[in-house]
Amino acid sequence: MILMIKKFLRFFYWNIIKRKNFSQENEEEILKTLFSNYKKGFYIDVGCYHPNRFSNTALLYKKGWNGINIDANPESLKLFNFFRKRDHNVRAVVSETESLLTYYHFNESALNGCLDENRVKILKEENFKVIKKEEILSKSLDQIIFELNLKKKKIELLDIDVEGYDFQVLRSINLNYYHIKVIIIETGKFEKEIIKYLSDYNYTLWKKNLRNSFFVKNDL
Repeated sequence: MILMIKKFLRFFYWNIIKRKNFSQENEEEILKTLFSNYKKGFYIDVGCYHPNRFSNTALLYKKGWNGINIDANPESLKLFNFFRKRDHNVRAVVSETESLLTYYHFNESALNGCLDENRVKILKEENFKVIKKEEILSKSLDQIIFELNLKKKKIELLDIDVEGYDFQVLRSINLNYYHIKVIIIETGKFEKEIIKYLSDYNYTLWKKNLRNSFFVKNDL
């Protein structure tokens, strides 16, 4: 009976509750264009937050894709473990070097992350509250993929959204080894550095919206 209820909840979640757009802006529409010829693919979503709210991978999963979802919030991972059964759901903080990082939990969990003091101060001034702080040992994306033993070199999509720590995450994966077709990242104040960094790996800035930049491997 419990198994039947769980199956019904998943079916209801993905098939009855229909949203035109899971992503925060028009990211899914851009991805539809980039992957119009792909029936299935593999994604890595760093700072995944929620299985459908503000998710750039929800529609892809619904269409049959699967991948890795990474977040430091255990409550987020509970939802992913229930609703994203085909995915590998990992609790971790990602950085290019292994170190203890302070992870902030806010009353609006979409803002959670390893933030600098200035960002935390700004959010507090906007009436958001820090619920708790947690020291977490970071891992690189290379290490996480290795530990999952996926033996995967081709990745269709890398989506990074970690509230200002995005460049650190990007630098934690070996782009000479992994062939990633599309990278979505919030460039922020590191836009010039990220554009230069990715151009060295043969990526071009393909499109940009208010939040995200879309980089495409030139041999796509």
